[in-house]
Amino acid sequence: MNTVTCFDISEPVLHISSGKFTARKHWRHKHMYHDGNFEIIIMIKGTLYLQVDDQYYQVREREVFALPPYHHLQGYQDSPEDTQYFWFHFFTKPNGLRTRTLDESNSHAIQSLFKRDQAILPLQLKIPTLEKVFIIANQILDVAKNRYFTTMSVDYLLTTLLIELSQNYYLSIAGEPDSEEEARIDGIKSWIQANLSDHLKATDVAESFALNPHYLVRIFKQQTGQTVIQYINQRKLDQAKELLLRTNLPIKQIASMAFFTDEKRFMKTFKQHTNLTPSEFRGAYTRKFLDSSNFDPEVPITKNTAHYKNRFKSPTRKDVSQ
Repeated sequence: MNTVTCFDISEPVLHISSGKFTARKHWRHKHMYHDGNFEIIIMIKGTLYLQVDDQYYQVREREVFALPPYHHLQGYQDSPEDTQYFWFHFFTKPNGLRTRTLDESNSHAIQSLFKRDQAILPLQLKIPTLEKVFIIANQILDVAKNRYFTTMSVDYLLTTLLIELSQNYYLSIAGEPDSEEEARIDGIKSWIQANLSDHLKATDVAESFALNPHYLVRIFKQQTGQTVIQYINQRKLDQAKELLLRTNLPIKQIASMAFFTDEKRFMKTFKQHTNLTPSEFRGAYTRKFLDSSNFDPEVPITKNTAHYKNRFKSPTRKDVSQ
């Protein structure tokens, strides 16, 4: 059986707190009780060993842990030093989330839960690539620290993250592609991601799949709307964006690590695709949340705040139903 949470996203969720955490030696998650608030953990690297009530979980790199309210959470084992993850606490509107327990093999029943105004997340989810989620997470942390005229700015961004994660979940359960060509393109995309290099060309991809290069270019464009080279460059740029936000490495080194042979060409390509130079892109996040290694998860988070009451008019009923 699979337990999923259904989020009402007809209006944005209410951001409470968020951060990026890096573990020191002999660290494990302290005990906390989620009294009405939802938490999302996005693993960047390392492993978290979490106990939820009487159940035990290991959360690894590129995995998401989405914990509904009214559960006890604590670590049951030390995490490796330098384990790193994003964390987000938030409330939904009154009666704005519910949990459902479904047969894991019944993908159609799970797919039917996805609606225009409803996002769906399981307790634990593996995402194929971290780059897009990483960028949205950094946007949330950055906006949360800026003095916007409305706190709704971070609420909308956090709701966008929920939708992005929910889309990843939807794709993971949607089943096999509808056609043989779609399945082939998915395999080609995975191969490109695993074999990015300075000199990767469309002919290299075609050769690896025993395809005529012209045929590959045609079916790839039909299925993705991009040429093979455009897709390769997009993957390189996504990797560069993550490095710009995740490290303080020089631009020249990031260009090399993202498989661009020439720094000037990297900067030109980056500007063409984002309308920002790499330095401007990195500078847009100068106020991002400082590493929260000293955050005490035992600090209670409750609905008894003016912020919550102003948004939701002091509801009294719990938001989760089985």
